[in-house]
Amino acid sequence: MTARAPRALTPCLLIDLMSWPFFSLAKSPRHVPVDFRMGRVSMTVAGRDASPMATIWDADILIWAVSTLIAARRQRQLVSSHVRGSTRDILRFLGRGDSASRYVRLRAALDRLTDTQVTTSLRQTSDGASGFSWLVAWQERRGELDLILPPWLCDAVKGRAILDLDSRYFALTGGFVRWLYLLVRRHAGRQRDGWSFDLKHLHEKSAALSPYPRFVFEIRRLVEAQSLPGYRLWLEIDPNGTPVLHFAPDTAADSYPQPSVDNPVGDV
Repeated sequence: MTARAPRALTPCLLIDLMSWPFFSLAKSPRHVPVDFRMGRVSMTVAGRDASPMATIWDADILIWAVSTLIAARRQRQLVSSHVRGSTRDILRFLGRGDSASRYVRLRAALDRLTDTQVTTSLRQTSDGASGFSWLVAWQERRGELDLILPPWLCDAVKGRAILDLDSRYFALTGGFVRWLYLLVRRHAGRQRDGWSFDLKHLHEKSAALSPYPRFVFEIRRLVEAQSLPGYRLWLEIDPNGTPVLHFAPDTAADSYPQPSVDNPVGDV
C-alpha cells in the first residue's frame, strides 16, 4: 500500500538520524566518506561511483517521507516503503517555494540520496551490519513524486523511534546549526534540566571535516546567537579545562517542544 501525504503534516524524523553523522554538513560537494566509530556504533557513508554524499538539506526529503509514514500510522494505516506526494506540496512543506530552480534542486537531492551508500551497525540484523541507500528508487510523473524507501528506514518508523521537529528547522540555513538542532532536540527533549556534551565529544560525533578550533568557534557563535528553535544553549568549562555545551528547553517558548522524548535519552 502506498502512503499518500495528507495536506497537513507534522515534521518528524528518526532519532538515529538526529544522533549520528549520516549526512554532509557542507553545501559544497563532499566526496570524503564518513568513516565513524564510537562505542558499539559504527558507520560508513559514501557516494556511489565518486558521487557526492547526501547533505543535511537533502535529508529534508526524508523528513517529509517519514512524516508521511507517521501520519499514515497515526491514522491506523499500513506503513509502506512506497511514499507518494505532489512535488509542489513537498517543496512547500520544506519551506522552499516552487520556482523552477527549486524543482531542479529537488531532483538533484533525490539523486544524491539514491547514490549515497550507508553501512551501519545500528539496528543491524543477524547477518551483520545493515547496508542500504537512502532511497531505493524515485520517479516523478505529472507533478507527482513516488519514493521507495529502504527497509532500514521503514522498520525504524514501525518501531516508533521518532521525534517531532519544530517546523522552524527548515528555515535554518547553515548545515552546522541544523546538525546541532537535531542533536539538541534528540537529547534534551522536554527535560527541564536538558542535557550536555563536552565539545571534544561533540566534535568527534559530528564527523565534520573542520578542525576542532573551528568547531569550537562555530559552537560559541551559535551560543551567542541563541538561534535554535525552542532551546537555549550555554557553555561552561569543566575541571579539566574542556568546554562543555549545555542545552535545555526554552521555558519562554510557548509552542515548542511539543512531545517528550519517545525513547530513553542516552549519553552517546
